Amino acid sequence: MQKGEKIGEQRGKQIGEQIEAVKFCLRLLNQRFGELDSLIIERVKALSVEQLENLGVALFNISEIADLLTSLNQQYDS
Repeated sequence: MQKGEKIGEQRGKQIGEQIEAVKFCLRLLNQRFGELDSLIIERVKALSVEQLENLGVALFNISEIADLLTSLNQQYDS
């Protein structure tokens, strides 16, 4: 496999992981809060895989939309 192909394969894998993490977090958020505002959805989609994993863990302690927004703000700052 050539270097360019390997880089492309790695990038494709990273994108796939990020898409799946976004879908999973959005599913959890929809279960917890019902239909989400489009701004929240866009903010979640912009998070990295690591940030999405952190958000997933934080959901155990998030019970209100205000807490979710605080958590998202913290994810953007990190």
